[in-house]
Amino acid sequence: MARRQVQAQAEEDDEINMTPMLDIVFIMLIFFIVTSSFIRETGIDPLRPEAQTATEQARGNILIGVSPTGEIWMNQENIELGQVRPMVEDMLSQNPESTVVVVSDETATTGRVIEVMDEVRRAGVTDIAIATEGRGGQL
Repeated sequence: MARRQVQAQAEEDDEINMTPMLDIVFIMLIFFIVTSSFIRETGIDPLRPEAQTATEQARGNILIGVSPTGEIWMNQENIELGQVRPMVEDMLSQNPESTVVVVSDETATTGRVIEVMDEVRRAGVTDIAIATEGRGGQL
C-alpha cells in the first residue's frame, strides 16, 4: 500500500509546470509590443534624388510620398492634396513629437513637392525633411 502511494506521488512530481514559462513569454511579448515603433510606409518606392550633403534624420514618423506623376501617397493610400493636412493633423494628435519626411521621386515637379510641404506646414509641422540618396546609401 505504501509503495502505491510513493509511486503515485512520484508520477505527480514528474509533471512539468508550464505556467511560469508562459507568464515569461507573455511578459516578453507585451514588452516588445510596447517598445517597438511602427513605421508607416508611403505606398510607393520613388527614385530619390542624390545629395552630396545629405545627413541622416534621427526620426521621421510621418512619411509622405510624391510619385513621378505627382500622386501623393500616405499610409499606402493614394490621396488628394486636400487630404494631406487633416491626415498630418491626425497623426500629430497621436504623436505630437512627429516629424515629416517627404519621399519624392527625383522626376516629380518641384511645384507639387512645395504644395505638399505647404499643406504640412498648415497642419502645424515646421520640421520637414526631404528623403534623398546620399553618398552612403539611403537616408
